[in-house]
Amino acid sequence: MSQSIQDPPALPEIDHFGEPLEWLIPIPIEDNGEPLVDVFDVCPDLKWLHESPRFDFPRFGTARLSVAHMLAHAQSLLPRDLSLIIVGAFRPFETQKAMYDIVWAETREKYPHWSDEFVTQYINVFSAPPIWDTPPPHTTGGAVDLAIVGADGERLDFISPFEMGWESAPTYIEGLSSEARKNRDLLIDVLTASGLTNFRGEWWHWSYGEPGWALRGGHPTALYGAVHPDQIPDWKPPV
Repeated sequence: MSQSIQDPPALPEIDHFGEPLEWLIPIPIEDNGEPLVDVFDVCPDLKWLHESPRFDFPRFGTARLSVAHMLAHAQSLLPRDLSLIIVGAFRPFETQKAMYDIVWAETREKYPHWSDEFVTQYINVFSAPPIWDTPPPHTTGGAVDLAIVGADGERLDFISPFEMGWESAPTYIEGLSSEARKNRDLLIDVLTASGLTNFRGEWWHWSYGEPGWALRGGHPTALYGAVHPDQIPDWKPPV
């Protein structure tokens, strides 16, 4: 039976995008007070993606101290001609809210026959809702989006034969080329060995200390809550 245009689509499989909000809400947070630091001060060998991705909001190369040291360790495990490239790490809560609102409005406009409730349910799979007590990963300073580049500064292939988008986002999606799978495995190996964990819905998204990390590892508490606005240091991208 074909799906009516009035019917909402099935939500993505839990195996690919699984970390439902209802699993994260019960996790207590005991913020250990670790500061935000410039990850490039800790590891100058890291690279920064200067062009903005989809959203034209300020991006930060700051993260909690432990995360910065984990990135430095991961960089040290890569072959000398490769570097981790940071797309973004810490994200202010208000920026997260603005991004979420944009995605919600775009989806609402694109699918006018969906209910508001389903729009929210659908968006929450791909974009962390701005809830202070269950903070989106980047708002804690515990998450980082990243990839690997070669000596020429070009990003390695992580997605072929797919295009960049939600179809290719799940870390363990089937149908990747051998080259893309090899590069994802390398990223997984060096980041896992350094203590970071992956949100399996996005191959580029890794974290430590926030509620998603606690859920993945079975930890009783999260170590990082959302960073208060008055604790956000000034930051300028590396040249």
